Amino acid sequence: MENKNINDRRQDGQGAPGQKQSGWLKYPRKAMSGVVYSATIVIMLAVSLLFSFTLTAVVSSTGIELETLKKQDWYKYLSYGLYQVAYIAVVLLFAFLYRQKPREFGYRKTHPKYFVIALLAAFGLLFSLNWVNGQFIKLFELIGYTAPESSLPSLEGGGIVGVLIVVAVLPAILEETIFRGIILDGIKDVGTVAACLLGGLLFSIFHQNPAQTVYQFICGAVFTLVAIRADSILPAVLMHFVNNAIIIFDAKYGFLTNMNGTAYLIVCLVSAAALVGSLVYLIFFDKKTNRKKEGPIKPFICSALVGIVVTGIMWISALVTGIAG
Repeated sequence: MENKNINDRRQDGQGAPGQKQSGWLKYPRKAMSGVVYSATIVIMLAVSLLFSFTLTAVVSSTGIELETLKKQDWYKYLSYGLYQVAYIAVVLLFAFLYRQKPREFGYRKTHPKYFVIALLAAFGLLFSLNWVNGQFIKLFELIGYTAPESSLPSLEGGGIVGVLIVVAVLPAILEETIFRGIILDGIKDVGTVAACLLGGLLFSIFHQNPAQTVYQFICGAVFTLVAIRADSILPAVLMHFVNNAIIIFDAKYGFLTNMNGTAYLIVCLVSAAALVGSLVYLIFFDKKTNRKKEGPIKPFICSALVGIVVTGIMWISALVTGIAG
């Protein structure tokens, strides 16, 4: 393990004899992972603005109301799919510039137990935290906040396949490649605890959804912990997919929405036990991949600052919009 840490430091520009470097040159992995976070946000914002301008032009030229367009499946698919295009652009650009192979992104083989833990943790996150997040939303409602309604494309017939691809498969692969692959590779040496907390924070504000902040923060932290322990992002990809897929299936079949109070309470208790059990094992018994602080976080924060500020502003804007109605 010590040899691995030494190699990590050398890959990050540290430990080279006779060289005195400072700032970004001394910690290029941390700095570049921050650049990736900022670049992802900037490209997403640019794509979103371009989409909005195009819709405005369509509305002006055709006279069709915007609300009518938003009800169309093609609009809904674009609203989800365009963000995936932004993620792909960031990943491909990073891979091209740094000649990265899938293994460097975290696509490594790992012990099967981590996939079992990932499923248990995903089950726990979705059900037990759904209740916790509901209480958080109620607190927001006290100040007049109304959570925005999300609308999926049609799930009728084969439509569920298309929705699974754009809402579950692509986000699971691409978001995990960025967050638990590129970004985590740059911040993991600040220590396991700090990396998990920072990973959760970045993941939550990235989605710019006040109503889901607590849920996404905990999901981001747990995904990060699983990726560190497994030394692979594959279990985190599975967790992310399962989480989103269950939401989609519930939207189609309503097996959660229509569950009675007693059954729902039992499911929440069982899921909470699954989540706690998974975390206890990962935190207290599976500590071989624990990371100690080996460098400052400043290079990452400085290069990620643009993305952090932009997402922070957009999060506040979403909150204000939700309160203003």
